Amino acid sequence: MIRMMLCDKILKTDLPFFAKVADGKWVAEEKFDGDRMKLSFINGVVTLYNRRGVVVTHKYPELHSFKADMDCVLDGEVCVIDENGVSQFNEGIAFRSHCENPESIAAAQEKHPITFVVFDVLMVDGDDCKPFPWHDRRKQLENLDIKCDSVIRSKYDYDIMKIWNDVTSKGGEGIILKKIDSRYLEGKRSSVWKKVKDIKEVDIKVVSYTKNPAGIRVESDDGIACQVSGFRAPPVQSALDKDGEATITIRHLGWTGTKYRQPVFAKLVE
Repeated sequence: MIRMMLCDKILKTDLPFFAKVADGKWVAEEKFDGDRMKLSFINGVVTLYNRRGVVVTHKYPELHSFKADMDCVLDGEVCVIDENGVSQFNEGIAFRSHCENPESIAAAQEKHPITFVVFDVLMVDGDDCKPFPWHDRRKQLENLDIKCDSVIRSKYDYDIMKIWNDVTSKGGEGIILKKIDSRYLEGKRSSVWKKVKDIKEVDIKVVSYTKNPAGIRVESDDGIACQVSGFRAPPVQSALDKDGEATITIRHLGWTGTKYRQPVFAKLVE
């Protein structure tokens, strides 16, 4: 089974300079927050593999009707996309990926229908596409006649900042940068693919904590929680013990309306 290619990363503060020197040698795609998946369509049979190589075809009935004009193996992201076009993890795909029995799968499919966002093609009609540069693989992907309402191709643009502004303005997670002459490096993390996340910061007041082996889990009055680990935990715990509250800065990927996406402790505000 083909192993997936992985991304290096850069900070969003470095993106404007990167975009200036990219000089048409890089493209940007939206980064979707879902479950990375390989879709194999061989002799009319659809098989889905997760990033660990486990077959998970039964979990996603929306893709059972997939058809293409040639045998192919596709790389992409299985997502739950909201009405704003933003892929949701905790509020979306997390409700699908753990379903096993037919009843739970059917119920989750009704509430959280998935979309498979395809961004690469690794095999077509028995030919290995991985040694070819990205721009050739992308042409092959565009030329595939795919028939499935739950499958879309990722959009890309040479104007890196345009994609970045479009994605972040709607609350998306970030973008992926790809060198147009890059081969598909199976099972490797490479600098020819880079992810850029729109990481934000906010100060919140926490009022309680619970201990765990890694440190403490702090929580605000309205249920916003964050893990504080290692040497960073004792000062926060001390402040809570002394004053009954503490203000901390967290980094996150956006506000869902009820919670911050992927909150990570940054510092204690003193």
